[in-house]
Amino acid sequence: SSCADVLLLASYKWQISKASLLHDNRDSYESISSTKYWIDVQLRWGDFDSHDIERYARAKFLDYTTDNMTLYPSPTGVIIAFDLAY
Repeated sequence: SSCADVLLLASYKWQISKASLLHDNRDSYESISSTKYWIDVQLRWGDFDSHDIERYARAKFLDYTTDNMTLYPSPTGVIIAFDLAY
């Protein structure tokens, strides 16, 4: 189980887009707003050839935002993943 490393709370609402990857240029903003935003930093250690950091980060994000029992306070946030491969 995990929880967000940083939680941002706003006194006004931020306009947010649907979840997308960093290089996705088709962000769509549809009058969705939130006052909560979380940042989670994931560190992966291991053989570079044995795992895919992009797939890992995407799976973690989907797990955290779609699970009903999650410790994450809102579906709006970002995962920053570092691959500490050897």
